[in-house]
Amino acid sequence: MAIRPLMFGILFIAVFVAIILSIIWVDPTQPTRQPDPLAPVTPAPTPTPPAQ
Repeated sequence: MAIRPLMFGILFIAVFVAIILSIIWVDPTQPTRQPDPLAPVTPAPTPTPPAQ
C-alpha cells in the first residue's frame, strides 16, 4: 500500500511548517545580544591638560 510515501509526505510538510514557524517566531524588533568580550577592556586614561 501507499502508507510509507504518505508518511514521508506528512513528515516533510511538518518539517517545512516547523521551519516557517520558527522563522516567524523570531521577533525582528529585538536587538541581538552582543557576546561578552573575551578579554577585559580597560578604560582609556583621560589626558590631563598641560600646566601653564
